Amino acid sequence: MRRLTFLPAMLLGSALLAATPVLAQTGSQARAFARDALPKIRAAFPDAEVVQEPGEPLQINITRTGETEPAMLNLHRVFGYCQNVAADACEAELSGLIGMLANAPKTPEGEAANLRVIVRDAQYWNYVLGTKLDPLPPHRQIGDDLYAILAFDSPEAIALAPADRIAELGLSPENAWLFATRQTARIIPGLPEAGAKLDGLTVFQGEEYTGSMMAYPERWEALAAANGPDLAVIANSDQFVVAAVVPDGEELEKYRGLAEDQCKLASRCISPNVYRWREGKWVIAR
Repeated sequence: MRRLTFLPAMLLGSALLAATPVLAQTGSQARAFARDALPKIRAAFPDAEVVQEPGEPLQINITRTGETEPAMLNLHRVFGYCQNVAADACEAELSGLIGMLANAPKTPEGEAANLRVIVRDAQYWNYVLGTKLDPLPPHRQIGDDLYAILAFDSPEAIALAPADRIAELGLSPENAWLFATRQTARIIPGLPEAGAKLDGLTVFQGEEYTGSMMAYPERWEALAAANGPDLAVIANSDQFVVAAVVPDGEELEKYRGLAEDQCKLASRCISPNVYRWREGKWVIAR
């Protein structure tokens, strides 16, 4: 599975900050988790200074020899994941994250043919804003708390596509979106035919970019028209989207519980929310 990285070295690994509301992270639990993780991180970076961010035990700053800016390893997401899985699954996820940084994958080539659309929630986007990444990648808000963002793809990794690199390719923002949406559309699952009625849970699965289905309003418009206002969609990860007709009330509460449970079990969740299609955008079902 490819991991999302930022182009600047100082931001490697920060994409694994929760794309979901952070689970209850008491100070003592977070400190204990970070304390256990630090020896493993230091072993992977023997020639680097590895320290915790003051006041934030789950952010580890790694400064390699010859570098002035630290790479920021954020353990928030893996910490939340580890609260809901067995110890061996937790260990595998943490080791994978550390290994990804220690053996940083080749940054995707910033070429037009590699442009893709990814979907992330507001917490993820707010974190990107907090990193002071400049310039930002082109992005569009597609719902209450969902964003479509341009990225570059490769077999090893996915990286946010900064606006200046897109300009260097001779692409206008509009053309960049056109390239990205067309190229992503070829690799994501298709929706049922226009007018199709959903029966039970309809599950869409794929290797990568399945969550990007949420960024294609013209596809969902027809499905929403056929299934009415009770269409309810879950976007748990880049590999898993679920659609169903779920009325408000008890059934919606059960469906919301499914979304939250699946999000907790996903190592990189997009969102724990249930969404309805309203006036061309995704709104959180209340």
